[in-house]
Amino acid sequence: MAALQTNQVTLPTDVSLAVVDKAHDTSTIATLSPADKLGFLDDKYNVFNGKARAEVVAEGAKKGGYEQPITPKEGKRFTVQCTTRVSKQLQWADEDDQLKILDAIQADQAAALGEALDYVVYHAVNPASGEALAGYTALSGEATQVTAGADALSNLDLMTDQLLKVNINGIALSRVFANTLRKLRVSATGARQFPEIPLSLNAGTIDGIPASTSTTVDGEYAATATNVLAFMGDFTTIRWRLVRPITAEVIPYGDPDNTGVDLAGSNQVAYRSEAMFSFAILNPKALTVLKTGSAARAAKAAK
Repeated sequence: MAALQTNQVTLPTDVSLAVVDKAHDTSTIATLSPADKLGFLDDKYNVFNGKARAEVVAEGAKKGGYEQPITPKEGKRFTVQCTTRVSKQLQWADEDDQLKILDAIQADQAAALGEALDYVVYHAVNPASGEALAGYTALSGEATQVTAGADALSNLDLMTDQLLKVNINGIALSRVFANTLRKLRVSATGARQFPEIPLSLNAGTIDGIPASTSTTVDGEYAATATNVLAFMGDFTTIRWRLVRPITAEVIPYGDPDNTGVDLAGSNQVAYRSEAMFSFAILNPKALTVLKTGSAARAAKAAK
């Protein structure tokens, strides 16, 4: 029988990225906006607006120009961890059984880390407590606000109307809104309006645009309802990356999660995964957020 290693392990970069890939089931940002290169880099992004115009120059005439302002955007770092307690009897299991259990724990914790990315960026909420994070600004409050009406198709059009100068390359759907769209039918034929949305609601595209569905969009863990139904727009404006590789460790002693229960005294061990993310929203107005009526009106009034 193999014994669990109790020292901290830093996962190789390729393993770290593979773990983050597992979070695609829960993180719409990880799905729609590829991660930047891993590394402890300067968290300032230089935003280039690219508003040059070509000039027709007459023969012998002087050539003009324009100044391109470059605005630095400060990134924000945050650390996330997930600690899972299991019975110490796991140490007595056969090696194959240990690996299966640890794989399941790691997959669960990787999904939790992915959820945290969406909760921090979209809602500025700590998913563990559901409370708002001090010093963070929610994208759901900064993005262009769209008030949802009774017609789901009109809601999509209203979001698009706000993005006429934006490259729309993604839509993140709450499961509630995805289910509403799935039920729509063409009146003449009875065929589904969006056959690309399966019963699982995990749509790959909507009207040819990459799509992702998750409960993180509406933030089901948030203590205060977000009332968000969907985000649409240019998801490349959301820049994020892993600052350092994910670490994993098995903790045999003490009270690592501050529950007041000692691990050794209760025949338990704890398995912990930890990661540091960095993110920046280069242009919040490149995205629209669809909210139920009262929430969207309140957000507009606050501005």
